[in-house]
Amino acid sequence: MQVYRGLDSGIPVGRPVVAVGSFDGVHLGHRQILQRLVFCARERGVQSVVVTFDPHPQQVLRPGSDFFTINPLHRNLELIAAEGVDVAVIEPFTLDFSRLTYAEFVEEYLIGRLHASALVMGPNHALGHDRAGNHERIRQVFEKHQVEVLEIPELTFREIGVHSSNIRNAIKNNDEALASELLGYPYKINRNQ
Repeated sequence: MQVYRGLDSGIPVGRPVVAVGSFDGVHLGHRQILQRLVFCARERGVQSVVVTFDPHPQQVLRPGSDFFTINPLHRNLELIAAEGVDVAVIEPFTLDFSRLTYAEFVEEYLIGRLHASALVMGPNHALGHDRAGNHERIRQVFEKHQVEVLEIPELTFREIGVHSSNIRNAIKNNDEALASELLGYPYKINRNQ
């Protein structure tokens, strides 16, 4: 997997299929998205691209909170690469960047710089300032540019939504077994968190 720092890097990817998110933990739900991303890209004969952020947006937007990342960035990138993704773009997340509207982010970055041919999104994903870009709004912007949005349904495990927040709660509650089940790989809780 090729890794680029920033969407300004002149990434030579043609008309890729793209997924955007923090992908912290690269849990079972994320892997479902990544597998669909890779499948769709291969079906179209284009590259699969993941756009992720460093630092995690919550570390910038909620400094001093009890938020913690599940995995360090390098581990998340290893897990993303293991799913067969062609390219990862790590966009530096800053307060200025957080102020972009969803339409600005989609039009300037995903369409203007990456030339996305399709976007793969999970069910709870939102983009842009104050997470205002829900599925319907994002779909409208993409359709204006003849770009397809593919929504992946929510994955549940034993009636629990597979979300990073639920995994963080399991870690906070020292439930290593549940965290590992939702992640899909063994997770060792750091007792110093």
